[in-house]
Amino acid sequence: MQIVPATADHVAALARLRVALLEETGAALDAAERAALLRDNEAFYAGRLAAPDWRSWVALFEGEVGAVGTMALWPRPPYPGNPAGLDAYLLNMYTAPARRGRGAATAILGAALDWARGQGARKVVLHATDDGRRLYARHGFVASAQYMELAWPAPA
Repeated sequence: MQIVPATADHVAALARLRVALLEETGAALDAAERAALLRDNEAFYAGRLAAPDWRSWVALFEGEVGAVGTMALWPRPPYPGNPAGLDAYLLNMYTAPARRGRGAATAILGAALDWARGQGARKVVLHATDDGRRLYARHGFVASAQYMELAWPAPA
């Protein structure tokens, strides 16, 4: 297994594994919705890969992408303990079922944390699945009761 920064060659795999993550965590997509979501994610990743505040990694197994993860920098006003106000958001961590249990998520998480720390981020925030919580806890993440979320329905 090899962990590398994602490139344009990985865009289709990034989109495919993102859709797999969404489906595994409850998104019920028909064929047309799935195709549209794949297309939209490919366009998104193609546009974000070169952004300085965004980095994605892939785990290659014999040259095939089997896991992904992304870190996005999140500028905020300065606060105690973070005079630069730079935090990070870890997202889209997913390992294909056939590739699980081989350390890909741990390796991608390590690369993402190293990058965020190197960029000056002082905090990393994430949403975790039940299975992911163990991985994140082993790396020092703690659950926060301070977090709330509001989501609007998709436009018709």
